[in-house]
Amino acid sequence: MFHITAASDPSRTRRQDPSIQALRGIAVILMVAGHVIGIGNQGLRVGDHSGWHYSYLALADIRMPLFTLLSGYVYAMVPITSWQQYPRLVKGKSRRLLYPLITVGTLQYILACNIPGTNYNPHNLPIWRIYVFGFEHLWFLQSIFLIFLVIGILDSLGVLDSRTGWAVATFLAAVGYIVVEVPARVDVFTVSGAVRLLPFFLIGYGLRRHSLLDLRGTPAVFALTAFIGFYTVRLLSIDGVFHPDGYEDRSITLTVGATALILIYSAREYVNLKILAWIGGFSFGIYLLHDLATAGTRIVLEHLGIHMRWELFIVGLAMGITAPIVFQLLFRNVAVIRTFVLGEKPKPGKHTAKPRSSHRDEVAPQTADGTSP
Repeated sequence: MFHITAASDPSRTRRQDPSIQALRGIAVILMVAGHVIGIGNQGLRVGDHSGWHYSYLALADIRMPLFTLLSGYVYAMVPITSWQQYPRLVKGKSRRLLYPLITVGTLQYILACNIPGTNYNPHNLPIWRIYVFGFEHLWFLQSIFLIFLVIGILDSLGVLDSRTGWAVATFLAAVGYIVVEVPARVDVFTVSGAVRLLPFFLIGYGLRRHSLLDLRGTPAVFALTAFIGFYTVRLLSIDGVFHPDGYEDRSITLTVGATALILIYSAREYVNLKILAWIGGFSFGIYLLHDLATAGTRIVLEHLGIHMRWELFIVGLAMGITAPIVFQLLFRNVAVIRTFVLGEKPKPGKHTAKPRSSHRDEVAPQTADGTSP
C-alpha cells in the first residue's frame, strides 16, 4: 500500500533527514563514477563497445535525475507561497548556482587550456560561451536554475498547492520531455537539460509536499516489475538489438528513470548508512569540484605509467569524492570560497542575528544543503 504521511507545512524549516542525505551520497558516487569513466574522448577514453561504455550508458537515466529529484524534494520542504517571495528565490538561487558556474567554470576553462594531458582542450571555444551554453558537467547548474525559475512561478500562482495541480504539471513536463527537442545552436543556458530534468524535480516535489509514491507492498512490486521490463528494453536498445525512434526512446528513458527513482526513494531506509549520509552532506561541493580532482588524478597516474582502467577508475573515484570533501573541510569558512565557489550564504558573525525567512535558499544535492547538484 502507499505509505502516507502528513503533508508538509510550508511554515516548517528544513531538517536534515539521514536517509535523504544517504540518497545524496549514492547520487554523488554514481555521478563521479560516471564522469571518471566518461564517454568518447572523456574520462578513461573507453571504446564504444566496451563494458565500461555500456555501464556508463546503463546508469545515465538515473544519475542526474536522482540529483534533480532530491532537489525537488528539499525545495518542497519550504516552497515559496507568493510573488513577494519570488525575488528572494531568484537571488538565493543565483548565488547558490550562478556564482559557482562563473567561478568554477572559469577555473576549469583556464586549466583545460593550459594543462597538457587533458581530454578536452577548449582553445577554440570563446570563454563567454561557457557561461551562456553548457560547459562540461556545469551544464546542470544552468538547467536547475531554469527549473527553479519555473517552479517558483508555479508556486507563486498556487498551481502546485493541490495534488491535481501537481499531477497536471508533472504530466505536461513528461510530455515536454518526450516531444521537445532543442537544437544545440539555440540551447542557451542548457534549456534542453531543464526540459529533461523537470519531470524528476516535480516527482521529488510531490514525494515531499503531497506525500506521494512512497511505495510498499503490492504497488512496490508492480513498480519493480515495470522497471525491470522497461530497463531490459533500455539495455537492449543500448546494445543495439533494436533502434527505437526519438519519441519511443525518450518515453523509455523517462519511464526507466521515474520508476527507478521512486523505487530508490521508497527503499531509502535500507541504504540509510552513516557513511553515505556523511558523503551526502558534501555532495554539492563534490559535484562542483570532482572533475578537477579526477582529471588531475588520471593525468598524474598516466604520467607515472599506470594505465590499467580498473586502477585509474578506483583511484579516480576515490579522489573525486575525497579531494572535494577535504577542500570543503579546510576552506568552507573562508568567505570568498564559501560565497563564490560553494555558493553558500556568508557565515553570520558572532553578534549577527539570523534573519527570519519562510524560504531558505537552498537547492538539493549536497547538491548539498539542499541543492543537488
